[in-house]
Amino acid sequence: MQDITSYLGSHIQAMFELLEELVCIQSYSLNKAGVDAVGRAIADSLAGLPLSCTRHRQEQYGDHLVFTTPAAEQNQGTGEKNILITGHMDTVFPENSPFNWYRDEGDRVRGPGVIDMKGGLVVTIFAIKALHAAGLLEKMPLILLFNADEEIGSPSSTPLIKDLAASCCCGLVTECGGMRGEVVVGRRGKRGYRLQVHGRAGHAAFAGRDKASAIIGLAHNILNMEALNDPEAGTVVNVGTVRGGIGPNTIADNAEAEIDSRYMSEEAGRILQKKLTEIAASTGVPGVSADLSVTHDRPLMKDSPANLELLGLFAEVAKELNIPLQGEFRSGVSDANTLAGEKIPVLDGLGPIGEHDHSDREYMIKKSLPDRTLLLAGALPKVVSHF
Repeated sequence: MQDITSYLGSHIQAMFELLEELVCIQSYSLNKAGVDAVGRAIADSLAGLPLSCTRHRQEQYGDHLVFTTPAAEQNQGTGEKNILITGHMDTVFPENSPFNWYRDEGDRVRGPGVIDMKGGLVVTIFAIKALHAAGLLEKMPLILLFNADEEIGSPSSTPLIKDLAASCCCGLVTECGGMRGEVVVGRRGKRGYRLQVHGRAGHAAFAGRDKASAIIGLAHNILNMEALNDPEAGTVVNVGTVRGGIGPNTIADNAEAEIDSRYMSEEAGRILQKKLTEIAASTGVPGVSADLSVTHDRPLMKDSPANLELLGLFAEVAKELNIPLQGEFRSGVSDANTLAGEKIPVLDGLGPIGEHDHSDREYMIKKSLPDRTLLLAGALPKVVSHF
């Protein structure tokens, strides 16, 4: 621990220099060139360490990068398990967003992705560097995944995450931490839907009260679906986008909506899907029908005993280092949900602390970046020996 602490204490400026470099690279999920530029910066930062790198090339999204230690490579085909650390390189801000700067404001830094989650990438990178400086890295069976598309549901990286999880005893995710030092032991499940409504086209001038408008059918469905919201039970239904029709003088023969749902238990998710399907089956408009399909699915991350056991290992180190730490159940989802679905223990929210991610008010509390890096680097040897 002394060697780890010494290394990180002398590299705080370098941590923030890397953070600024990553934040100033525009890496919207659909900006492949930008996300790949983040990947190159990460590879450069890890160059010279005893890590092998595999680039999983993508056409539409940025390439995913996987780094493995010698010990993890030696585990291949033996049945011995590794530890997977994940973080995403993309952000939610479009390429033309004016929120494209990095600013140091004393005890805070601001910029797109400082906590979600380029700060988390810096935590992972410098924790690995510190373990190498302490002479520990080569014997630790670690796999590092930097994926390119988490903010849009990880459409291309989910199979890779599942494949890597099969060889791992646990997963660690460096999404941002909570304001009181929270790390995530559980997350709600999330399921996305597309509702496609079909009517009958016609001229608006000759429409009667019984016109088979897909838009009217969609409106009925939207109101009925939104009525399923139950904040007390943790159930969320949100119709986020709608499209339909070709002009105001034409009866719409097609319309569609994208829907997001969240739930607190697998049973609640099944019940909610059943109710949404029933609503779609009855638009309330003669001659109008609808189809509901699942667009993406992130399983529930239960606050399981195994997750709490993993939390306990980090809590021991946090106590030694006098770093605030507690577990929480978080409403949002991440790639930790996918890891939980593969039945391995997961701890999320290990990244730096701040607020207002996904907005131009996003900021990080500067002290949390070296603190969380020290926590991860200090806890990894304990996790390795435990599992």
